[in-house]
Amino acid sequence: MAEFSFNLSANIFNLHEDLLSKNYKHGGYVGFNISDPKPRNIHKATVRDRLLHHAAYRILYPYFESKFIYDSYSCRDFKGTHRALNRFRHFGRKVSKSNSRTAWVLKCDIKKFFANIDHEVLLKILEKHIDDEEVVGLIREIVGSFYSVRPGVGLPLGNLTSQLLVNIYMNEFDRHIKHNLKIKYYIRYADDFVIFSENKNFLAKLIPKFRVF
Repeated sequence: MAEFSFNLSANIFNLHEDLLSKNYKHGGYVGFNISDPKPRNIHKATVRDRLLHHAAYRILYPYFESKFIYDSYSCRDFKGTHRALNRFRHFGRKVSKSNSRTAWVLKCDIKKFFANIDHEVLLKILEKHIDDEEVVGLIREIVGSFYSVRPGVGLPLGNLTSQLLVNIYMNEFDRHIKHNLKIKYYIRYADDFVIFSENKNFLAKLIPKFRVF
């Protein structure tokens, strides 16, 4: 950060020139492990690339924010864990008729979520919303700068853009839940989600439908 800041104007100008001339190439990553409390592998991009991530995020977020369902709470303005928990309590009271009957909750998550995101699936979703080929090309460069198990799969946990891109990716699932399966009491935080119902069997039958999607 200090090294980049020492020649800040020149570094920003060079980044700008690379973007204008379409010669921008995303750099590599430095990996490290954290426990929060679950062990996670974080990949940190260079300062130059992180500057671009913030610029892209500032343009893309307002548009996609308007497309997200209300009950998605991860990495969104005026959302977060406290609001998600408040919503959880509200749904619990609704389904249990103020704790007068049993309410069942199905809690799921997606196994190794960040590591298994398919780049082409993600980019096809983005192309449905973004007409500008240069913008899509820039996102393709950011997305393609990292892979986990094999090329074309996985997003780095350390990128600001990853937080937005996973919400865009999972918004397809959210809309399937709400519009196709007509599920009312649903909350998602990143790749964790819960569904409330009075009927345990109804919840159990949803699991294979989620797997298919």
